[in-house]
Amino acid sequence: MPNHHILITRPEPENQLSCERVIAHGWHAASLPMLAIEAINDPQKIAQIRSQVFNIDEFNYVIFVSKNAARLACEWLDQCWPMLPIGVNWIGIGQGTTQTLLDEGVPAIANPGHTTEALLAWLKPVKMRDQKVLIVRGHGGRPELGQQLEDRGAKVSYLSLYERKKPLYHAQTFFMLPDINLIWVTSGEGLTHLSEYVMQHKPEWLSLPIFTPSERVNQLALELGWKKASCAHGADDTSLINATEIHTGL
Repeated sequence: MPNHHILITRPEPENQLSCERVIAHGWHAASLPMLAIEAINDPQKIAQIRSQVFNIDEFNYVIFVSKNAARLACEWLDQCWPMLPIGVNWIGIGQGTTQTLLDEGVPAIANPGHTTEALLAWLKPVKMRDQKVLIVRGHGGRPELGQQLEDRGAKVSYLSLYERKKPLYHAQTFFMLPDINLIWVTSGEGLTHLSEYVMQHKPEWLSLPIFTPSERVNQLALELGWKKASCAHGADDTSLINATEIHTGL
């Protein structure tokens, strides 16, 4: 597959890192982020974030839902906690998120699997009763994790550090891309944005192989009209590369 191009749609700054790994494999990468991550900058909200981070030692579990949540949270922890509090269980959903935390000195552990559903299966209900849980995420993230933890008796709070927005692209952006042979998506929201653009500018892409991070997102891809959607069982580069190698026979 040396002459084929893989479209990488994850947000920056991770998109550039994914492109570098694809190129290191001898493949070609085309960057087209389908989510824009913007740190919250409203002064009132920033004051609330600072207060929550100063009180993070009150929680039994702190769960990070994405690399961006982990990256931005580490910046806040550096400001507010010269030494991390003791007694907090730091958990990243997926290996990539957990590695981001470890690289910043946060002793995080990852659940087996890469999804919210896998995390819920791993956190035994009896252990969550009356536990204080902080979910670090983007504004308006998926509610399932918090709802199900509350159903198990946990006391759930949220720390929203960023907003996710649809990037603005014009028709020329798509016509300037090389011929795409395969697509990576890393979230349901990014897939939805991509699908909207594809229906408008590149409907033929719906016949291309597209790799998704979970069965949930894969089902969404099929519902949105993608004919060759496959689950890579992870949003991290390693999972997507492995799935691509199996698909191409390389």
